[in-house]
Order: sequence, then structure tokens, then C-alpha cells
Amino acid sequence: MNRKKAAVFILLGQSNAVGHGIPMEEKDIINTPLENVFGLSRKDNQSFDNKELVWSGYTSFGMNLAEEQDNTYSIANCLAALWQNHIDSGNVLGLPDLYIIQIAIGAQGVTDGYMWHPDREKKLVPGKLGTVDISLFPFCEHIFGLLDDSFVKMDMDYEIIGLHWRGGENDVTATDECLSKYLKNIYTKLLDLFNSLLNTPPIVLHKIVCPDRMNDMDPTGKHLANMNYINSVFDMLQKQYENVSIFDVRNAPQYVPNIRGNGLFIEDAVHFTPEVNRWVANHIIKDYE
Repeated sequence: MNRKKAAVFILLGQSNAVGHGIPMEEKDIINTPLENVFGLSRKDNQSFDNKELVWSGYTSFGMNLAEEQDNTYSIANCLAALWQNHIDSGNVLGLPDLYIIQIAIGAQGVTDGYMWHPDREKKLVPGKLGTVDISLFPFCEHIFGLLDDSFVKMDMDYEIIGLHWRGGENDVTATDECLSKYLKNIYTKLLDLFNSLLNTPPIVLHKIVCPDRMNDMDPTGKHLANMNYINSVFDMLQKQYENVSIFDVRNAPQYVPNIRGNGLFIEDAVHFTPEVNRWVANHIIKDYE
């Protein structure tokens, strides 16, 4: 008898992986757990001590294993709604059940002092942005290390359809020496962890494309130069790893050159609009199809 198959989507990073600043309208909030999309709730899985993953029907709240900011138009919430809608509409795409892992905290880069830094002291303090304090590298190591056993116990095969990294914006404040000497090595350590625990999944690095925000922070252009350097490191990693690809949201139909925010961001020029995140989610489904 054929074993049931599942798709797994992983979203990691900082505020644009949280969906910061884009709260959902009441009509879009997923209050009733979805039937064919599942997630890892904070209350059951936000721990270094749990021995197994506890999946539950997906809702748009409580499913980011890191920061407590719920009911936002994050890629995770947009993808969950669209995936379930395709299945409810007859599933002409033949989509399997979807399992989502989201681990993201706003304002956290990978360089020294940030929660994504691989050598950070192990901590897990839950809470909202400003209170939450989680060492994200060992936390991912713990959660991903439980994934295989979880699907074995459910008697299911699974395929990771993408591990999407949406982060790096805060690293523009790092020194030139830190970026040039350490940034690529830090990302290499992160990617090697993902590859070793997840059997070389498709890894997607989202380019940082908020030049107006960079110039707001530093009109001298220094932050903008650092943003471009971080993107160049992403390009280097794509060449280094066969399973790494680059995602450029400027390919979205919402992109408009030569205006502030380029039609991609809310007023702060750094956080993507709901329309853009829905487009990314649709792109993920189309790519899987």
C-alpha cells in the first residue's frame, strides 16, 4: 500500500518572515484549523526539551515558533490559505497536505549580537518583539532534528518544497570588517546545518530590495552599499550550493521602478504589502506544481 505523502514548507528569517506591520483583516484570519494544512504551535513546540513535534490544523495565530506576532499577512499565512483553497476548490493541482514550519523574529540578523548568530549562547525566552530572546541556530537544529521521526510516526513520506530565508536586513549595520570577513562563513554554517538535517532541501534566499529604507537609515549610502554586499554574498552562496536559489521580489507585478518603495512595501519602505506576500505564496504553489 502506498504511504501518504506530504509537502513541507519552511520559512525562516526576521520581520519580513513574520509579516511585521501587516495585520490581517478579520475576513482573512484563519480561526478554524485548516483540514489539509498543518503547523507547529508555539504552545506545543517552543521548547528545547520536547522529544517530538506536535502538528495541529493550521491557524493564522500561534504558529510562528519564535516571535509572538500573529494574524499577519506573512508568506506562511498566505500560503496556508491559498493551499487550502486550492484543495477545497477541487484540487486540480493535485496538492498533498501541507506542513508549515515558521521560525522568525523581527530585527534579527546573523552577525554578532543577533539571535541568528550561530555561536550565540543558547537561550529560549518566549514573548513578543522586544521581549522574545531565542538562540535561533540551536533552536532550528533541535526542531529540524525531530522532523524525520515525526513523519515516521505518522507513517507518511514527506518532501520539503522549499526552505525560504527572508532575512539579513539588520546586518547592514555591521562593520565592513565583519561583513567582509565573516558574513559568508556565517551563512555557510547556517546552510550546512539545514542541508545536514534536512537532506539538502531546496533553499531559497530572498534578496534584500529596500534601498529607500537603507537611505532613510543612513543618507550617506553606507547601508545601501552593505545591502548590496549582502546580496552579493547570496549570489556567491548560490554558486557554492547546488540546492540554493535566489528569489527577487522585484519580479512581482506590483513592482514599480523609480518610486519610493517601488510598490512593494507598506509606508515604512521595508515590510512587504499583503499583495506582495500573496504573490510570493502563489509563486511557491506554481513552482511546486
